Amino acid sequence: MSPLFQKKFDSEGLLKPGFNPECEKDVATVLAQLKTEPESFASAKIWYERFSQLSDAISETQTQLDLLLSLNVDDVRAKERIGHFETQVLSQVMAARADLMDIYLKSIWRGSMHADDKQKLANEVRLRRKFTHPKLADLQIEENILVREFKDFSSHAHCDSQGRSTPLGVVVGKLNDARSEVRKNAFEAYWKKMSETSEYQEDLFTRLLKNRISQAEVSGASSYTELCFLDLGRFDYNANDCRTFRESIRSAIVPKVSDLQSKQLLSLGTETLKPWDLNFWPRFSPSERPCQGDLFELEKAAGRIFSKIHDGFGSLFAQMQQQGFVDVHPRRAKAPGAFCVVLPKSNSPYIFGNFAGNFRDAFTLLHEFGHALHGSATLQIRNPLARQPGLEFCELASMGIEFLSQPFLSEFWPRRGDAQRAWALHCFNALQFWPFMALIDEWQHTVYENQLLDSHERSQLWKALSQKYRPNIDWSEHERYEELGWLSRPHPMTSPFYYIDYGIAQLGAVQLWQNSRENYTKTVENYIAALALGAQRNLPDLFKEAGLKLDFSAKHVESMGRVLAEQLENSIF
Repeated sequence: MSPLFQKKFDSEGLLKPGFNPECEKDVATVLAQLKTEPESFASAKIWYERFSQLSDAISETQTQLDLLLSLNVDDVRAKERIGHFETQVLSQVMAARADLMDIYLKSIWRGSMHADDKQKLANEVRLRRKFTHPKLADLQIEENILVREFKDFSSHAHCDSQGRSTPLGVVVGKLNDARSEVRKNAFEAYWKKMSETSEYQEDLFTRLLKNRISQAEVSGASSYTELCFLDLGRFDYNANDCRTFRESIRSAIVPKVSDLQSKQLLSLGTETLKPWDLNFWPRFSPSERPCQGDLFELEKAAGRIFSKIHDGFGSLFAQMQQQGFVDVHPRRAKAPGAFCVVLPKSNSPYIFGNFAGNFRDAFTLLHEFGHALHGSATLQIRNPLARQPGLEFCELASMGIEFLSQPFLSEFWPRRGDAQRAWALHCFNALQFWPFMALIDEWQHTVYENQLLDSHERSQLWKALSQKYRPNIDWSEHERYEELGWLSRPHPMTSPFYYIDYGIAQLGAVQLWQNSRENYTKTVENYIAALALGAQRNLPDLFKEAGLKLDFSAKHVESMGRVLAEQLENSIF
């Protein structure tokens, strides 16, 4: 078995040899040590090193257990281990957070704990401490259990497609098929299953919503929105900024998308834009799948792309492959989707995917490697609390690689003209993404602000917002599916308010590509420098380090949309 899945944590220094982060007694012993306040510079340094080692051990164990279950969704033992870890171990750590924060913030010896960061970490801990309450632990463990229930449902969900029981993830992949009847059948099969299970999913979301509202009440936050924003580390923008960004998208991007969709209809040869045609534009459809659908060749091509961007990128990807830390091939009982996790003790990122060799898989592999690159950079930062920036910049790392790969897409699509068509389709999908992102974001803000526990109210809200941000889609004969549209993404269930991050990141990724057209080498160097900072700078400064601007104004959003639209216009004409 790979050392990735070792049971014991091979500790160094302050944790006892053979320390087991799945053992509640071992963890309780360390927490008891941490609850003793430092009495000198030396003991403060030891305190923080012990805290850091425990943090890495807990993080790695939780990640490994989740990964084990993704690799085999039927692994009963993995489910038992996760359940035990959350209720017996993680609950202890979560319950101790307030005490540990107080010790850190009040210690007069804090200057020796970690490198001087001009009080950035202390200020952020102080903000988080405001709403950290021991009673939150039980509610958040309960939330984790509900989220895992949803993930289990998603992992096992199949639908009847063309007379066969097919995993939902496979059916979604067919929405990029060149044949209209295949796309329509895939759409109807997917949403028939969503409709049949909507009562269960709605009930599960209601339970999550009640839980999260209770978290806000226990913590003393004015709303769950406020609590969640702090939990996500959103210290540099707030709900009003989100509203500004959404309005900029509505005024500057929606008209651009509408104009392009009229041209898309000409290519489709249809009178109205049906939902199964939304992401398909025949003129920009490559003649074949990336690397003809061969996943082994897809990995090789990706490796060549990464090496062309920078030799170090290619070296990291090759190293991960040698370790067995790139796993994108489908297997029975493997969870759907794709993600990248970071393993601090193993000092490596890990890319997980369940691919079918379609158009979307090529860009997904690029995307997840961007996360891997970022993870590799931040793992070199000794202080675990200074590694992970907000999700906005994590997603910029991944989307940035998608855009920096543009000159080398012929590695995936070698036939003449296919790489250009693939890039044009990617730009079109990027433009369309912003309104959909705004739709999800406004829906979530409204649901939590108004505590919409009634599923019918939530459905009607989604429908109204869908018509606001995506007015040109013809949902006739499928109106019920439009109302359930929020079920197409797991984020509202699993990661509340995590979606605008993609939209912010895409603002940066488009700028990155724009800069690369003027000086590719310098742009890549700036990108690398920004990734290496981890969470040691705030979000605007991370953007600045990468040579980018963080700006939600309509003027800036329109200019970024224009960059993408011009690529399409040039391709059309």
